Amino acid sequence: MASSDRAAKRRRGLIYLILIGAASLAAVAGLIALQPFGGPLDWTIRAAALLGYWFIFLAVVSSNYMREMFLTFGRPFLRVHHIISVAGLVLVTIHPLGVAVRSSQLAVFVPDVSSWGGFLRLGGRPAWYLIGLGSLAGLMRTRYKKRWRFVHFLNYVAFLLGTVHGVLIGTDFISPVMTGVGILLAVMVVVVFARKRIQRYRLTHRKKK
Repeated sequence: MASSDRAAKRRRGLIYLILIGAASLAAVAGLIALQPFGGPLDWTIRAAALLGYWFIFLAVVSSNYMREMFLTFGRPFLRVHHIISVAGLVLVTIHPLGVAVRSSQLAVFVPDVSSWGGFLRLGGRPAWYLIGLGSLAGLMRTRYKKRWRFVHFLNYVAFLLGTVHGVLIGTDFISPVMTGVGILLAVMVVVVFARKRIQRYRLTHRKKK
């Protein structure tokens, strides 16, 4: 009975993942359809940016709900978390690759350090490196034990940089609605980070008593 229940949860979890992916694709397709300028390459660049941004958000926020994710998907938290994280990393890599192909320049991978304004407008560039480092730290967590967390936290910084980048020059963030959504997601990420730090501090403080 227990094994059949577990199998049912896994099947339900897979359905949820498929539904999340399908709903994300439909939402992005709808946004692009509202502003259908450019060609297939432009649509790919925009879709990769939006989907990558969304999946990175899900990966960051989900880390605060491990038990709930296990109960929902019937799988170990890390397995689901890694699926979402890898999807986000692949998509945010496709985005600059598409821009590089369109512009025939690899400079799109070089952070702009000429000014704070330029750095923030092109914040997606350093964010891409931070996401890569954060993902690598997650893969090496067993080797570096507690220290990997400090590097993994770069994902939070990366998401905020990506939000600023999108709000300032993102094609699909022109509307006030999308700008508001981006700001709301960024605030949620900050709240999740603060909540995790407070919980960890209380737990550590309680153990010392």
